[in-house]
Amino acid sequence: MRIRPKLEEGWSTLILLLAMILISAAAIAQADLIFGLHVIPLVGITAVLVGTLIAKSRFAPNNAHLFSLIYGLFVVFYLVGTLDTFAGMPWRERILHPVDGIIYRQVIWLQKLVDGGTSRDGLIFVFQTSLIYWGLGYTAAWYTFRRPHVWRVVIPTGLVLLSVVYYYAGPRPLEYYLALYLLLALLFVARTYLVEQEKGWLASSVRYDKTIWFNFIRAGFVVSLLALAFTWRLPPLSASATVGDALNGARGPWRDFQDNWTRMFSALRTYGTNTTDPYQDTLVLGGPRTVGNTAVMDIIVPRELPYVYWQAKVYHTYEDGGWLSLEEPFTEHFPDEGPVNVPFTADREVVTQTVISYLPNSSLIYGAPDIIDVNRPINVYGSRDGGGNQLVSQVRSKFVLQLGDQYEVTSRLSLADASSLREASTEYPDWVLQTYLQVPDSVTPETLALAEELTAPFNNPFDKAIAVRDYLRENIVYNDQIQATPEGIDPVHYTLFVSQEAYCNYYASAMALMLRSQGVPTRVVGGYAQGSFDPETSSYRVQASNSHTWVEVFFPNYGWIQFEPTASVPAWDRPETVDESGSGGDAFNAFSAQFLSREELLGEDLDAPEESTLDDALLDDLLAEEAEAVVEPSFWDTFPVWQALGAVLVLAVAITLSYVANEMNKRVEGDVDKSFWRLRSWAGWLGLTTRETQTPYEQAEVLVTAVPEGKEPIRTLTKQFVLKQFSPAKAYEEGFNPLSQWQQLRPILIRQTLAKKLDNLRNRRANGRRR
Repeated sequence: MRIRPKLEEGWSTLILLLAMILISAAAIAQADLIFGLHVIPLVGITAVLVGTLIAKSRFAPNNAHLFSLIYGLFVVFYLVGTLDTFAGMPWRERILHPVDGIIYRQVIWLQKLVDGGTSRDGLIFVFQTSLIYWGLGYTAAWYTFRRPHVWRVVIPTGLVLLSVVYYYAGPRPLEYYLALYLLLALLFVARTYLVEQEKGWLASSVRYDKTIWFNFIRAGFVVSLLALAFTWRLPPLSASATVGDALNGARGPWRDFQDNWTRMFSALRTYGTNTTDPYQDTLVLGGPRTVGNTAVMDIIVPRELPYVYWQAKVYHTYEDGGWLSLEEPFTEHFPDEGPVNVPFTADREVVTQTVISYLPNSSLIYGAPDIIDVNRPINVYGSRDGGGNQLVSQVRSKFVLQLGDQYEVTSRLSLADASSLREASTEYPDWVLQTYLQVPDSVTPETLALAEELTAPFNNPFDKAIAVRDYLRENIVYNDQIQATPEGIDPVHYTLFVSQEAYCNYYASAMALMLRSQGVPTRVVGGYAQGSFDPETSSYRVQASNSHTWVEVFFPNYGWIQFEPTASVPAWDRPETVDESGSGGDAFNAFSAQFLSREELLGEDLDAPEESTLDDALLDDLLAEEAEAVVEPSFWDTFPVWQALGAVLVLAVAITLSYVANEMNKRVEGDVDKSFWRLRSWAGWLGLTTRETQTPYEQAEVLVTAVPEGKEPIRTLTKQFVLKQFSPAKAYEEGFNPLSQWQQLRPILIRQTLAKKLDNLRNRRANGRRR
């Protein structure tokens, strides 16, 4: 005879519990944040199994928890100790080694947490996450099999999984793990509810079909799928300046926690995908653009700056009508390492900025050129010069920046004056010559001839740059609604000789290519113009309309110097010589004396239109054509398609859920045994008490006393239940249909229940007023 072990709550309950913990732990392992994460699912599964045995034991709660702690430490230390990091080490040293042991490394991590250091020990994340999953697995089993509390099982593990999915920015679809977890959790809730009902039925000696759990779980599965299908299509919460402003005043403990997290787990792998950074690896010279006025960031500075750009990304080569950013290696840099080792440049002033980001999912670090330090772990992209110095092309946060995150940037702002730059050497290092003089064959002879004509009168790169800059500002009209360049024509040529209209991408491209063709090392940089300054908060508000592209020219000993070719943005001419203090440079007295308006500081709003040279008749014709082009929007242009689809989906889900609930209701009320169980449940909802020692008729009369209008169907349902349970035939009267009785009784019970709830509410309010 084969003996089958029995679990009171059902083996399906244990299987669902194991699956929930496994899915949550597997998501962390799949994130591939650090080596060794494969041990976490093993820890979680072991914790559930051990927790189930302890919960089913006769140990007192305190003793049970103590045993769980001992078992947990043993399992975690053992599994973590099997990682390749400890290969070849005796087990005692894996745990207790004074330098490489798990305990010592944990102590060092705690010291850095308290002292403000940065930890780069990835093993600690594996160790601590394993401890967390032991706790999750054990408590889940405890609150399932010893002290049932379904939400203490579902919510903690779900929150851990949700945090992983929310902050993960890698290529693997972890959201499917979350969807599967939600499905399993809903099934677990349904199964747990059925277990409680079964206990009540057994205590009341109610007979029921033992396979009811299958139908119950099947119905729960259908409802869960419908709920997931609905929530999966909900739109994400988008970022806004209003939310960002609100977060400014609520950045306390949570922001501190995030900062400490990035500091203490800096060894975790980071990803650059799934971000909302507006600047990517290519800069295309395309058609009209609409950038809007959404707030991008606030930048707090010690004082108003005479000029500034907020640099994001450097573009190196021009190909096929657009700019490319080279694929360059990155170097991890941490705050406690000090400034980035960049080449020496003269006449620079250190400026510290605090940036508050309003982008919902970003990785780019923005700051005034040149960025040399950030107060969070970063990846510094760029090559190196002959002396091993970092040539920075872009800086990215190791961990994705969320809406409302803030960071501190240290930059070295150029103070070089015009005379110094004029006299600068033209002996360029090899790394400059190899990249920043590139001119493709697509650049036309007309463009090259114009560049030579503009720069011929000058014998130094600075004056050549000023000559090209001024030509573009004076001869090319700013227009951000231009059409894309026709196929087969170089965009720079088209801008200079055909359309003579452009926005910043075109201005910067034309200047860079013309200077390169004359032997002046130049590059294009993307980011934001300075935005509008608020003297009260000493901060710049940078909006999407401030998005901008400018030009930088390399001067030996002075580094990259910014030039502004776009006609709608102030040029910020450099002073000819150093100021009287001898500090020299970009004090720009003329600029400081008269602050620019918010519109002028923009990021490329149009200048005031010049007086038209068109005759009145032609102008009237153009206005008439424009008026004819205006067409009233059709019904479908203004119809809220997505809102309508959402409403239809909600209605479909509601109808489906109603149908499923009605079918389940019929199954209960159509069965004599289940009908009497529902009568007893309804008595409980009305606040009535029935005892197990009472006969079914006595229990029914308790309900009849409270609901006299329903006495006939109550007594009829009870009579048929007694016949089926206790008569020799074990069957109710032929032709009896409990559904017809419930059609009469249900409205009465609903009215009575609502009246009871309202009476209780009035009594609580009256008692509250008397106190």
